[in-house]
Amino acid sequence: MESTYPQVSMSFLLELSPTKDVSIVLDFATSLVEIDDSVRSGEMSLWVGSGISHEPPSALPLANELKFYVLEQICDIGDLRGLYESRLQEGKDIGEKIRSYPLEAFLEGISENHDILGSIAEAFRRGSPNSNHITIAKLLEKGLVREILTTNFDLLIEKALEQIGWSLGVDFNVYSTEDDFSRIDTHLGLPAIFKIHGSASDVDGMRVTLSQVASRMPSQGRAKVLEHFLVLERGDVLILGYGARDDFDINPVLSTMDPKKRIFFVSHCPGKHEVGGLPEPFGSFRGFRLICDTNEVTECMRRTFLNG
Repeated sequence: MESTYPQVSMSFLLELSPTKDVSIVLDFATSLVEIDDSVRSGEMSLWVGSGISHEPPSALPLANELKFYVLEQICDIGDLRGLYESRLQEGKDIGEKIRSYPLEAFLEGISENHDILGSIAEAFRRGSPNSNHITIAKLLEKGLVREILTTNFDLLIEKALEQIGWSLGVDFNVYSTEDDFSRIDTHLGLPAIFKIHGSASDVDGMRVTLSQVASRMPSQGRAKVLEHFLVLERGDVLILGYGARDDFDINPVLSTMDPKKRIFFVSHCPGKHEVGGLPEPFGSFRGFRLICDTNEVTECMRRTFLNG
């Protein structure tokens, strides 16, 4: 597929005001080329959510799948169905409320009366890396990506790095607690993974983070991570497997930023190949949204940079 505007400078197009409809000037194939160019330049960072860990052999649940699974374990199904139907008659869709509620706040609310956090952390400590995690590890190994921000609890990127022979603290660092975040410098010596909602390797740290998110308590540490990742230096951020629904902690910080980086946001929608404007939380940023199967984007990077 040829670009609709092959004579137009891509850098010029992406300097457009974020309020412009980028689908007017970018087609799908050209957008993939722009992402590849950014990776090749070494200016790309990755922001990844639970969607990258859903494919086998990882097969970890998406946020909403986990919410409803937890409810099924602690509630009587008949009672849940009755409550849902009665509220629906009142014009209230409890299911939609649950789906739109941030996972971290949901887990904190449930854990106040049910001891589930340890079991959830154990589940996220299991599993094997899938092709997405392996691709990310190899991009780090080649120096094409140096920083990753993730909202995931799982350890699958770390496991993928261990599979290629890297060691924590020697070849890469992980930052997952408020103390870790407070020690972030502008220029990091090693490739870094920022686990902004905590890590399954540290249940106590997860508990602190969940409590802060649920209470909408401002976190200087998480704000510092986002500032470091999005504001301090120019470059690009490719967002994969993330729904941008963190209304309690991340989105309020994004709304106050004067961003310097471009955002390439991939909305997972198999069968579509569309380009549009960024989702609302990233409305002040430059960049575009790809509406497609996320695996097509990671596969494109594998073919281009990792020899398939």
